[in-house]
Amino acid sequence: MVEWRTAHLIANAVDIKRMKKPLRACLFAVMLLIASMAKLHAAPGKWEVFSIGGVDYVRLEDVWRFYGFTKRDGRTGCISYGAGDRTVSLRPSRQDFYVNNYRYILSYPVISNDNSLLISAIDMSKLVDPVLRPRLTKSGNITTVVLDPGHGGHDAGAVSRYAREKDCNLALGLKVRRKLEAAGFKVVMTRDKDFFLTLGERVAIANRTPNCIFVSLHHNSGGSAASGIETFTLAPHGTTSPFARTRRTEDLAGNNQDSENIALATAIHSHSIKKTGAIDRGIQRARFSVLCTIKRPAILFEGGFVTNPQEGSKISSERYQDMLAQCICDGIVRYTSNTKNRRSSYRQTGSGSARAGALHSGYIPHTRGSSSH
Repeated sequence: MVEWRTAHLIANAVDIKRMKKPLRACLFAVMLLIASMAKLHAAPGKWEVFSIGGVDYVRLEDVWRFYGFTKRDGRTGCISYGAGDRTVSLRPSRQDFYVNNYRYILSYPVISNDNSLLISAIDMSKLVDPVLRPRLTKSGNITTVVLDPGHGGHDAGAVSRYAREKDCNLALGLKVRRKLEAAGFKVVMTRDKDFFLTLGERVAIANRTPNCIFVSLHHNSGGSAASGIETFTLAPHGTTSPFARTRRTEDLAGNNQDSENIALATAIHSHSIKKTGAIDRGIQRARFSVLCTIKRPAILFEGGFVTNPQEGSKISSERYQDMLAQCICDGIVRYTSNTKNRRSSYRQTGSGSARAGALHSGYIPHTRGSSSH
């Protein structure tokens, strides 16, 4: 390690050979600490922030430098950068953002300014960084999963000749419960039979359940050609969303779990796309009622389209439900393993230096740039 080699260099500058062994060991430990601190303070330099149309942006070249990414081949038609087993792909003027070919929808499009590509600061801190560094996301000790099979009772949800959404949601939820319990989790179901609950009642169950995450299970409707899986998390404060069940304004507060929400969505969504082979409709931001007032890490998962002839038939089959349930369980296991007992490593540091761990909190160290846009 760099700190270890640096400590040796510092120690060699001091005549330690004549010291007694305990004193020599103590001095070396101090030198190792100094070297480690020196490395922290030597982390990458400034991020310049540009305010364009009331939105803060940062240069993608600063993003690549921060993560140590270099240009590489990636998704066709996209600009791609990466390092190791991580490849990020995007297109200018688009909101599509891919990590290892899994699709995310940014809150704002990537834009061009003075021969540089810019990404919004809120997308960097609330989406990109938690996805690229999920192990720095805090979640505490998650012991319980609140499963919320959507709709029920008189509310059938999406209906087609192939399936009724409320039935598929419940069947999937019961299968996920069995798998999670076998994996050692406690499971709370908002409903385990065919009855109706208001959206507020569903949220209240999660908010009074300690050490939990909330997974709302749904299936989609659309034209007969529409297909695929998509996952929603709450749109962060200050962003807009085309997805809302009720009328909401862009300044509606987000919640304190933005990083946890996106990390949970990533774990479940990526498992589901990989194992089922379904069309990837992306991880998107929404202001659905069950996501807006919840105080726990939460997602809304859409497992496919009941209105698609092929997908609708699969959704109602025991075999497909069991496979999808295993994907959701595996994703939850991965999320809790990555974040278990971790406190946030993110803190606000002094302006002017982009130290590792400065992004999840929503803070980007910066100097303010100007733009004619």
